[in-house]
Amino acid sequence: MARETTINHEEIQRLSQQLFEDDTRQSFLRIAQQVSAISKTNAWMHGYQATVEPLRGSMSRIDEAIGGVGIDKLLVSTADAYTGGYPKHERSIYRPLQYALILMLHTNDPRFSIQMSCEHIEGIMKRTCRKAVPNINLKPLGSIVGDVKNRSLLESGTIQNLKDVAHIVNIAKHDYGIDAIRISDSMDRVQSQVFNTHEAVSMYFVCRKIGVQLLSDYPT
Repeated sequence: MARETTINHEEIQRLSQQLFEDDTRQSFLRIAQQVSAISKTNAWMHGYQATVEPLRGSMSRIDEAIGGVGIDKLLVSTADAYTGGYPKHERSIYRPLQYALILMLHTNDPRFSIQMSCEHIEGIMKRTCRKAVPNINLKPLGSIVGDVKNRSLLESGTIQNLKDVAHIVNIAKHDYGIDAIRISDSMDRVQSQVFNTHEAVSMYFVCRKIGVQLLSDYPT
């Protein structure tokens, strides 16, 4: 079983260390501990005020340092329930991050939160590289990264980061071996033990930062 305070996947560890300073990474751990505590008390059942608000400040500070569209624009009420505080035509890019936050903060579901964070990157790649990579909308992130590498569309450091993200999302989407899941005590749903809350928090911010860098260098 994955420990909540440990980053068990070397790709997540490498990405976090490369993209963030130690004090910021410590903030990831503190946020994860708060999320776990909220989950254990079932506070999420009492709604937004009991879950998101206690975490908004610390998450907002990190998001603001990263730039771009963060929690304050992702988790905001708008007239259109399907869009946050970002342009409607950017929905395919930012909607996955909204799901990632909801899955992380409201239900503490690390596996699917991580999948959604990574799909933010996939959405950006499909937008920024659509003219250079044939049939890009039909391809998963790993294939897209391979095509981008072969065409030398991005620098090597970015390619390595994207490879790590692609590896993580592949695990999140496809690893359903017997060691990867367990049935909850109440037998009402399958819960993954592949990832933990600390990894989910880290990957949200990792994908946010990579996404901002991609959009800055290669605007849609």
